[in-house]
Amino acid sequence: MRINVLNELRQPVGTVTVFDLCEPLISLEDTEIRGLSGSLTSVRTNRGLLASLKASATVSEQCARCLVAIDCPLSIDFEEEFIPILDANTTRQMRVSDGAGGFRIGRDFVLDLGEPLRQYVLMLEPQKPLCQPNCAGLCPACGADLNAASCGCTRTFDERWGVLSGFEASKKEG
Repeated sequence: MRINVLNELRQPVGTVTVFDLCEPLISLEDTEIRGLSGSLTSVRTNRGLLASLKASATVSEQCARCLVAIDCPLSIDFEEEFIPILDANTTRQMRVSDGAGGFRIGRDFVLDLGEPLRQYVLMLEPQKPLCQPNCAGLCPACGADLNAASCGCTRTFDERWGVLSGFEASKKEG
């Protein structure tokens, strides 16, 4: 997701610009974001642009228990500074220290939201997405989806875990 910000970089410090965003599909390295809609607010700073994104989107995941494909809605909200490598008025190289932080705006004066968006989506994705809170998962013996129907397999019990069976009962009594 790329936005030309040459005009915004030529504005005085403190200038605010709002971009409406509506992207049906964004393909990044390790994820696809669908239906991104929201707004990007950029504020001109003395070093570059402070970009604030508030948007909603959907990512495709697999249920951690039954492996069915599910859509996970995300609410994306971040603020990052983008620093140009060239001065927008003179096109001279800007002096930016290595420890300056933030993301860079390239020689084409295009603000690329791809990497920060990827990073924030990875942080927002559920670690163990579930198709439903009480998902029964897959049968460990035959692999049948236990949400659809019982498979009829006999459950084997590992006796080494028998000590813990009394733990739940004693916890309820106490």
